[in-house]
Amino acid sequence: MWKSPARARPASAMKLTARQLTVMDSMGGRGDVYVYGPPGSGKTTLLNSAHSEAPKSVRWHCAEFFRAVHVELPQHGRDLDKTIRAMTGRAREVFFDEFHVHDVADAIYLHRALSWWSAHGVRVVATSNYVPEELLPNPLLHAAAEPVIDLIRTRFAVIDLDEDIDHRATVTTTSSVNGFTAGGWFPPISHEPATSSLTLGNRKLSVVSQAIGTRTTETTFAALCELPWSTSDYLTLLADQSPLVIHDVPHPAHISRESGQRLANLVDVAYDRDTPLTIHSPGTPDDLAAAAFPPLDVARTVSRLRSLRTSPPLTR
Repeated sequence: MWKSPARARPASAMKLTARQLTVMDSMGGRGDVYVYGPPGSGKTTLLNSAHSEAPKSVRWHCAEFFRAVHVELPQHGRDLDKTIRAMTGRAREVFFDEFHVHDVADAIYLHRALSWWSAHGVRVVATSNYVPEELLPNPLLHAAAEPVIDLIRTRFAVIDLDEDIDHRATVTTTSSVNGFTAGGWFPPISHEPATSSLTLGNRKLSVVSQAIGTRTTETTFAALCELPWSTSDYLTLLADQSPLVIHDVPHPAHISRESGQRLANLVDVAYDRDTPLTIHSPGTPDDLAAAAFPPLDVARTVSRLRSLRTSPPLTR
């Protein structure tokens, strides 16, 4: 069975609401469950808790799943069903975080995976920011997601977790030493120029420094987000959960479409891996939503960035 990297999610002081307790019961039950709600509604926390109580299970973040499919496909003759079987192994439950469909390939992979799991009695618990009907909202591509939507509506208990509360803004975490929230969003500071590099696949990432004692990697926004790195590259970079510091991040409202999407992808990976992330920028996380072309799922990115430590109030 393909195994996702180990991760230690932050312990939370969040007191569960009545609706969250109901969702937790459903996640720990027997049928397939699809929980949707806005960023900060507690979906990932609940899913991770349910996963920790399910020994014969596997957990994927959506980005990890797509990456694993691409890695495993050539090893199984590009047979997608064999690939899903190998990735699932002996697991009887699949916990799937941040379920989304952003292109036709996503739709194909997810439909085949859900169909295989259903046919072989593997229970699926998924969380998403999207109501099923809103998956792949692009009207030119939406038809590709309809088989996925139909399967979810037919086989899953679909549960709304929208309580109009961003719990990340109302709780404190105990992961101040090693987790995602050990990082911060701070004003720009001076730093040494990039003098070395890290190897990611067949390419080099320029870095300002790599502290051996703390394993902290420092790089710049231009090196990490303005060049065509993929989510898979970010998963490789953060595989060991080493702290990452990004210098020279522009004011978020002025970030370009492509660079902003890469930053959002990087935040997703760092949050899911519970990797300390520190960003030096003149703006605030909320400013990212004001960009001319904000990244997909920008509300989720902003919610996660808000949970980082900050210096005294930043000025625009």
